[in-house]
Amino acid sequence: MEEIEFLDEIVFPETSYMAMFDSVSGAVLAVGPTTAFGDSKNVIKIDSDTAEMIIDGEINIFNCAVDVRNLTFELIEKKTVSMIDDVLHRIIDKNWSSIDNPDIYLTVNVRLKKIVVELTEEFHGTYKLPAKYQPLIKRNIIWDGDTVLNFYITEYNDPNVLYDKFNILLKDLVDNKITIKCKNLPKKFSIYTRRVLKNYVLEMK
Repeated sequence: MEEIEFLDEIVFPETSYMAMFDSVSGAVLAVGPTTAFGDSKNVIKIDSDTAEMIIDGEINIFNCAVDVRNLTFELIEKKTVSMIDDVLHRIIDKNWSSIDNPDIYLTVNVRLKKIVVELTEEFHGTYKLPAKYQPLIKRNIIWDGDTVLNFYITEYNDPNVLYDKFNILLKDLVDNKITIKCKNLPKKFSIYTRRVLKNYVLEMK
């Protein structure tokens, strides 16, 4: 009788996965087996469980991002923001405001006619919150879209008399403060905005 020779059990290698991401925003563009990306740039290895959950739709790919500074894969809160309302709001001087944890902080130098705009560190901006809020846990968040912050320099307490205006992209305030050189900044004025975030404060220097 012919002897039957049994072959050794075939072991298939475990599939490895990668994510392709935008090198500027860190947004994840695609997830799949490593072999699918070939020589593609801006890819990072991720664990198989997470990759399969994304592929199966259990995790929304739009809630994933890569921290391009540390090259780490993260599940994030993707934030789409629009105006809270269409009403002009005057930004209150910190000396008269009860807000000590602002979302947006403006520092105004009247003599140099410069305004520095910062996003709070909670949202990965540069403005440091007071000691009572420390240590601060930064939110895993990525700003979605070209959300614009509008600012209007007006007559004191009168938004109908406009001296100057400027716009800033919200995403440009991540890890960065922006300095605006004003063409027309009187000695006494107010700054108004249509609120995108909730709390705004300004400081006069």
